[in-house]
Amino acid sequence: MHNMIDFDEALERTKGEERALLIGNGFSAEYFNYRNLLDNSGLAVGSPVREIFNILGTVDFEAVIRALEGAVVVEQGYRNYAHASEIMLHAQMVREALVKAVNATHPIHRQDLGFQYTSSANFLANFCTVFSLNYDLLLYWVNLEKCRLADGFGLGESEGYFRGPFIEGAYCNLYNLHGGLHLFETDDGGIIKALDTGMGVIATISDTIINKRRLPLYVAEGTSSQKMRKINSVAYLRYCYDTLRWNSCSIFVYGHSADENDAHIYRAIFGSKAKHLYFGVYKPNPEKINIFDGLLSKYQKTVGSHLEYTFFDSETAKVWNA
Repeated sequence: MHNMIDFDEALERTKGEERALLIGNGFSAEYFNYRNLLDNSGLAVGSPVREIFNILGTVDFEAVIRALEGAVVVEQGYRNYAHASEIMLHAQMVREALVKAVNATHPIHRQDLGFQYTSSANFLANFCTVFSLNYDLLLYWVNLEKCRLADGFGLGESEGYFRGPFIEGAYCNLYNLHGGLHLFETDDGGIIKALDTGMGVIATISDTIINKRRLPLYVAEGTSSQKMRKINSVAYLRYCYDTLRWNSCSIFVYGHSADENDAHIYRAIFGSKAKHLYFGVYKPNPEKINIFDGLLSKYQKTVGSHLEYTFFDSETAKVWNA
């Protein structure tokens, strides 16, 4: 069995060098404990709209809305105007369900979370580059409170409650690999971010979904191949993914299970020139270590990588309770 070290030992082993960090759902689990947005949408299991999610094999709201709007065109072509109107109402219902899910899984304002951001900001300060797989707003809020990381929107302009677009040449060390609820794609393919001003970022997100009929840019749960299709379809997401592939620093993974549905992430890590992989394990025991060792070893062999990895006890990082 691999030896287990604590977080401080991992930092000591990488002292004097730049480090990268990849965070998964475990970073947010203490405050946002949900499987996916569909579970919190209020769309009843067995309802026609929910069945469309099942038929398409997705939890992506945008894919379902596209399918419904395509069906509207077909119904109108056959002069079934009443049914076309009904389907259009269902498309709006899906938008409203996404808003409900966002509001159900987040407080209205970041101050309502009722915790101090100091320990999480101190944790992030150990890294020169942060990659996030989370689309919730917790990292966004931590970064707002402490202004630790540049997100690539610095050369953009503020307009209303948004700033953008993201520019690849701008200084950036925070990459949202799976997008985020605060990110939106413009008609010309640019990416803008919602600002936490006025009534708050949740209100801006909700208004944009309902009234402007524009959905956030995020990669919904699904298989690794489904996620890669989404990533490859959006220049911003592809750039973030390629940046992970180009990483040459030792990389720490915190709060992630290394499951098959994120195999594309580990192909990128093991295909990179990273010096070493430090993989965090929550409440480690021999059985868990063997499982993770098997997963990482498989990814390593798949790409023919020589990247070595070490396990650390993720609780010793004290992300939220230092």
